[in-house]
Amino acid sequence: MRVRSLVALLTFSASTLGLWACGAAAPPPERPRAERRADPTPPVVTTPGTIQRAALDEVLSRGPGAFLSKVAVEPNLVEGRFTGFRVTELRDTALFESVDLQPGDTIVSVNGQPIERPEQAFEVWSGLRVASELTVDVLRDGQPRQLRYPIVD
Repeated sequence: MRVRSLVALLTFSASTLGLWACGAAAPPPERPRAERRADPTPPVVTTPGTIQRAALDEVLSRGPGAFLSKVAVEPNLVEGRFTGFRVTELRDTALFESVDLQPGDTIVSVNGQPIERPEQAFEVWSGLRVASELTVDVLRDGQPRQLRYPIVD
């Protein structure tokens, strides 16, 4: 898998979603819930390839804005509740050709953290400087999936 594609997934997951979260309307207040069932653990999708630390550091140093022109996302709401960011378009197909991400996928969390609020996205972004792996939880056709990419020196 090409490093460039993996870096694109990383940038998409952490920065694009964080910036969209900054401009998104606040989610409606939570209604009391009867009983919350534990979400099933998403299946791990083995994805070939790794993210090179040097390439990751380069992306992080540029900041999140450079990537926004290459992908389109929108908040995904189910019954008025935010569930993640849905990918509506991958504008640079060469950049994403080796990444298991498709229009229609909803990104739920990155490295186990939700990214619906700006401070959450910032925490994920900052954590990537020392992370050993990029893990992206997505919903595809309503089914949970987990994509994992080791970060190596």
